[in-house]
Amino acid sequence: MTPTCYETHKPAAGYPPQKEEATLSGLLDAANSTTLNCIYFSSLVAGLILALASMLLSGIGGDGADAGADVSADGDGAGDLTIFSPVTIGAFLAVFGGVGLITSVGFGMDARLSLVISGFAAATISLLVAYVYSRLLIELHGSTDIVEADMVGLEGVVTTPIPAAGLGEVQFEVHSERMSRPARSADSAPISRGSTVVIEQVLGAGVVTVRQRPS
Repeated sequence: MTPTCYETHKPAAGYPPQKEEATLSGLLDAANSTTLNCIYFSSLVAGLILALASMLLSGIGGDGADAGADVSADGDGAGDLTIFSPVTIGAFLAVFGGVGLITSVGFGMDARLSLVISGFAAATISLLVAYVYSRLLIELHGSTDIVEADMVGLEGVVTTPIPAAGLGEVQFEVHSERMSRPARSADSAPISRGSTVVIEQVLGAGVVTVRQRPS
């Protein structure tokens, strides 16, 4: 029995379908042709919605509250990327679904080969998106080459709690410009939200180390 994931609308008798309706109907028919195609189509739609919504809500062009959304740091403080940000996950789902439909419907590939190609393409593109997006966010909130020296010694406020061995976020002002950066504790002590801290060092990818100011 042919799986049906999405209901298709049939025009009333005597009324030819509009171009947009015909295109949508064709896409839904393709999605309904197999269970795998249904998964591909659902992944494509969910990925596009998640990626677009995340980008719109991420604060691009705003005050930088999410400048570190796609940036983390490893144990020695060097910057690297996290693949679990909403934008990256959305890109993975969208590419997986899109490439899957192309290989399955467009080229009629075997399901297993289609899955392998789709998964590889999705992983590659999502990592690229994570890198480009994190670089873009940092660049939009000032050049690290210009402001690194100015950051050291500044006081800031913790906006996202900083765990003992992980990243939080701190907000501060440089030359009357409010900025946010991912932050880790200089002495590996957890720092709660709202605490006043002093920036001691700027690491890779804009990550700063901070120490809580004595009360």
